[in-house]
Amino acid sequence: MQAIQYRDTAVVSAIRKASLLAFCLPVVGYAQDNASEETVMVTATRVEKPLEEVPAAVSVVTQDEIQLNRQQLAIDESLARVPGVFMQARYNFSRDIRVSIRGFGARANFGIRGVKIVVDGIPETLPDGQGGVDGIDLAATSQIEVLRGPSASLWGNASGGVISVTSEPPPKEGFNEIRVTGGEYDFQKLQFKTGRQGDKLGYLVSVTDSEFEGYREHSLMENTQLTGRFNVDLGNDRKLISVVSYTDQPRSDDPGAVNAAAAATNPRAAFAN
Repeated sequence: MQAIQYRDTAVVSAIRKASLLAFCLPVVGYAQDNASEETVMVTATRVEKPLEEVPAAVSVVTQDEIQLNRQQLAIDESLARVPGVFMQARYNFSRDIRVSIRGFGARANFGIRGVKIVVDGIPETLPDGQGGVDGIDLAATSQIEVLRGPSASLWGNASGGVISVTSEPPPKEGFNEIRVTGGEYDFQKLQFKTGRQGDKLGYLVSVTDSEFEGYREHSLMENTQLTGRFNVDLGNDRKLISVVSYTDQPRSDDPGAVNAAAAATNPRAAFAN
């Protein structure tokens, strides 16, 4: 069988133009769609600016990426696609998630060190450098900013990176929302959220109750979180923002470590003691 080849240069030129046009049309449409989107504002650099005007390595995770189609068990679900961020979530809630940004924090055996955690401008990192994210209610989070590189020093020494969390503001239209989630290993999560923005006062209140049996024995977790944000318009371009956060975690079992032989025999077993 002999292949048929077209030697007509006019036909070849027409095919190339059509292929180029078909390739460019989706790109043009994508650019027009992006032009109509709202401007993303960044506050992790201490000065509120549009993202495209910030001369630093900053990544922004939006509310839809945080809340939609997520278990909201740990912050690694939201930051998995941020470049330069390495996370180890063993879902051992007694030791917290391990976070490293561009190598900073990699020497920590567990938890977060060398990376500053900020929630609504309030540091969640202790004076000794240890940080935690268990108290952050992802169901009431609107934006997460990750600041990498030397600009992270704006938040103090030993800041190899900054994870800045912004709580969800009161919505323009009032709403009541209930979300029920379930899954393997007896994962159960019940969320209730309500909010409204009035003429002078706006509020958003979120209550989350979670329970997770865990893959291994003796790894049960129970957690209840209450998050509230209240905005008060004081007039003359002044605004008062009050944030309330409460976490009750009565159970946070630690299955402990086992050697390779024990793990191969029964990977779900806890440490004997």
